[in-house]
Amino acid sequence: MKKILKKIFRKLPLSFRKRIKKVLKKNINKDKLTINDIVKTSKKYDIISFDIFDTLITRCIYEPDDAFKVLGKLVQDEKFIEKRKKAEQQAREKLGHDVNLDEIYDEYMLENNLSKEETSILKNNEIKLEKDLLVPRKDMCSLLKELKKKNKKVILVSDMYLTKKVIVDILNNCGYKDLYDALYLSCDINKRKDLKTMWTFLKKIYPKEKILHLGDNDLSDVQYPKEFGIDTLKIYSSKELLSKCSLYPSLEVLINDRTSSDSILLGLIFNNKIFNSPFTDLSIDSLENFAYSFHAPIITEFLKFVIDSEKNNLLFLAREGYYFCKLYREFCRLNKIEEKEHYYFLASRKATNTAVIFDENDVYKLLNNDYNGSIHNFVSKNFNIDIEETYEMTLPQDYDKAYATIKKYIKEIMKSVKNEKKCYIKYIKELIPNYKKEELNVVDLGYSGSIQYNLSKLLDKHIIGYYLTNSDSVKKYYSDSKLNFYFDIADDKEYEKIYHYSLILEYFLTAPYGQLQRFIETKKGIKPKYNDEILDDAKKASLKVIYNSITEYFKDINRFEKYLQYYPSKKLLCRIYVAMVESGIISMTVKDKFDFTDAYCSDSVRNVFKIISRY
Repeated sequence: MKKILKKIFRKLPLSFRKRIKKVLKKNINKDKLTINDIVKTSKKYDIISFDIFDTLITRCIYEPDDAFKVLGKLVQDEKFIEKRKKAEQQAREKLGHDVNLDEIYDEYMLENNLSKEETSILKNNEIKLEKDLLVPRKDMCSLLKELKKKNKKVILVSDMYLTKKVIVDILNNCGYKDLYDALYLSCDINKRKDLKTMWTFLKKIYPKEKILHLGDNDLSDVQYPKEFGIDTLKIYSSKELLSKCSLYPSLEVLINDRTSSDSILLGLIFNNKIFNSPFTDLSIDSLENFAYSFHAPIITEFLKFVIDSEKNNLLFLAREGYYFCKLYREFCRLNKIEEKEHYYFLASRKATNTAVIFDENDVYKLLNNDYNGSIHNFVSKNFNIDIEETYEMTLPQDYDKAYATIKKYIKEIMKSVKNEKKCYIKYIKELIPNYKKEELNVVDLGYSGSIQYNLSKLLDKHIIGYYLTNSDSVKKYYSDSKLNFYFDIADDKEYEKIYHYSLILEYFLTAPYGQLQRFIETKKGIKPKYNDEILDDAKKASLKVIYNSITEYFKDINRFEKYLQYYPSKKLLCRIYVAMVESGIISMTVKDKFDFTDAYCSDSVRNVFKIISRY
């Protein structure tokens, strides 16, 4: 098989081969270790030593100093970071040793004329934020568990101002309880790694033991210990792994211009998820990580956009609305927001296109839409009648041929669509009895606003739309129809990519049944009729993973709402979204999960990434 692939590769154009090699090379961690590698190596050593921050645990924030900016938001003091760092420096100079948090805030109190109570509140806020920001690097936790199984002596060392009690609480919260034998903090013993005094100290305590130290800093964790006969292994931080992957070049400018919310977004995506493990091959190889990083931030900000409108009568359009509706309720519950009147509103291009047919010309207009399949299925799906013809066609290219066939059945078609229109209006009346007087607000991914257009035409009234994004050919039934877009391409040309890759979102934003075809009248009222579509077990499992990843993101950002209003910049959200698709970082294992069926446009199963030419 390898020989065959090599032959195929050699036949590709040279420029294309170079591009492939460049992408593959960029996304390979040459220094990648495994847990088993380290466990095997540890057999030669008496003591295994670990750095703590960015090695065993990591912050859900891009830079550690960004935490001070978040605290500045909380206390409404733009100069807090300067004051806090100045207090730490002056405390060191005055006391002549490596200071702890209590000593730093004693100095902060004096410098800023605060009371003990005010100072205590500030200090406790910093501790609380650190605990909220810090998460384990899960594979490192697994590594320590394996070392303890081998009865290895494990010690932890760190240059840190947080007190020993706080660090122990943090380590326990992150799953490291009982996984180490000793803890050495610079502020506790006045010895630092970066000043080399920590290594002198350790060699005095363990003069005969052979020590292996693991950490992320090239100097204090890798180079300096070697000067004291301590062997080292480099453990890449999440931030350094990001800098080495193919995503980074397109994000660098925006990262350097980040807001506090942007810093948390970057920390959640890269430190908490994609590069949480130092053993990664610099790719997104799980659906969970992809959904958390790609789907969750975009969908969350769109939901907040809708919630911030404070509108009632939100119509979450099927089928995307099935999960939008669930996520809306979950987000409101977590954030203690009162839900507005809202509905999962059954709609589809097929159902609304048919319901707004008023004359024969409206029938023929449907032949201008994209469709690939048989004429028999097209007529059956659109007009609910059977015809004899079964030839294959592609619309709108085969317009004339299809027109001739449709014309033969036009009277039967008009009778059928008249009934569908009547049933659709009855459905709306049953769902929203006072719909004629109420303001209606549709919520959807976006595209060109076709369904809003059709509903305005069907009900002969203004309808407001809230969309994630728009295309460059938005349809309006009224010239002053209100269309609101979170990512409006009129604001930034780059937002077009949100629309271009929205099929990846649509794959998730679906329902556990087929596309709505029409409504039928029964003795028990109006009932929907769906297209026959089987949601197999594999896709059900994928949708569950994506939904759980998004709700996990809800919970994660909820931790920070007490510190600041979390609104990451649209530019960064868009750039991450686009870069993930275009950088080659998504593994084939993940891409292969994105198969779907859109019976209105095609009879076959298709893959999202193949359609957008990013497979």
